[in-house]
Amino acid sequence: MMMNTLRVWGERSRLGLLHMLLAVAVMGPALSVRAQDAQFTQFYASPMYLNPAFTGLTFEHRFVANYRNQWPGVKTAYQTAMASYDYNMTDLNSGLGFTVMQDRSGTAGLTHTQIGASYSYHFKINKFAEIRMGANLNFNMKRIDFNKLRFNDQIATGSAVSIEATNYEPLNFMDFAAGALLNSNEYWLGFSAKHLTQPNSSMTADKVPLPLSISLHGGYRFILEQKSRVDLRKYISPAFNLRHEAKYDQLDIGVYYFHMPLNVGVWYRGLPFKTYAPTYGSRESVALLIGLDLSPRLVRIGYSFDLTVSRLGVANSLGAHEISIIYEIAKKRKRNKRVLVSCPKF
Repeated sequence: MMMNTLRVWGERSRLGLLHMLLAVAVMGPALSVRAQDAQFTQFYASPMYLNPAFTGLTFEHRFVANYRNQWPGVKTAYQTAMASYDYNMTDLNSGLGFTVMQDRSGTAGLTHTQIGASYSYHFKINKFAEIRMGANLNFNMKRIDFNKLRFNDQIATGSAVSIEATNYEPLNFMDFAAGALLNSNEYWLGFSAKHLTQPNSSMTADKVPLPLSISLHGGYRFILEQKSRVDLRKYISPAFNLRHEAKYDQLDIGVYYFHMPLNVGVWYRGLPFKTYAPTYGSRESVALLIGLDLSPRLVRIGYSFDLTVSRLGVANSLGAHEISIIYEIAKKRKRNKRVLVSCPKF
């Protein structure tokens, strides 16, 4: 299962121990290599974060807001918020988008802020299929709030400031990602790669390059009822997302059922047939999703709950909650154009 070491370690810990680990582990430069990538259960509701080739895959304007609260039973575990905007430049066969994301984790208040810009270009294979290619450039900032921590020298001397804090500096770095997508009315298959330049992610003098993170994602839509190629009323859609980073893998696999205006889904996250080590579990969660399409191609709201099935347990973690809101704006002439928006909405 592709997880950063901190999250894998945390899943197999008891609740009290996890509080301490979250306070300490975020400080270690050796762990910072795997503490970069937040993840969303509703990854199709954060399309540019999943794959920059999705940039502009809308009728005209699209605004998206995402919020995830992971393991609320564990104080100061993980909270991620993201906002994005992208635009379909139809006449140029291109899409342009911007994202802002902030991920907070641990008692130390480790904050990772990411500001990015994405571009995509697409061309038709035939009347109902296209290939899209995209690139993404991000500016990243990592910070720690040392006022929330007490070190051994502070306890021993009573000092308000620790000399340990001087070993950690705010970190800024650029990052680059790229992706491709085969898209049609019935199916889609995408591939993306993050950290292509493998920037240094350590907040100390150490050199800790981010490992390449790749994703293979896709699905198929069994259309049960439709008014037109762009106005689908009912369908069933199995989908998947397979991720790999360093020696870790993670598979999200699930199915959606859409019957206008309701969208429901169930997902499993884990690799039950792969064992990394005796103490590293490969099961994480089962996710349940419900979404509403309040006005066709205008407003969609999704909520998902992750039921923890790892050793951490749902009683300790209280699962994970995620909300997404998508708002699309398009002139009538734009909505009437053929746009191959085939992927699930959440």
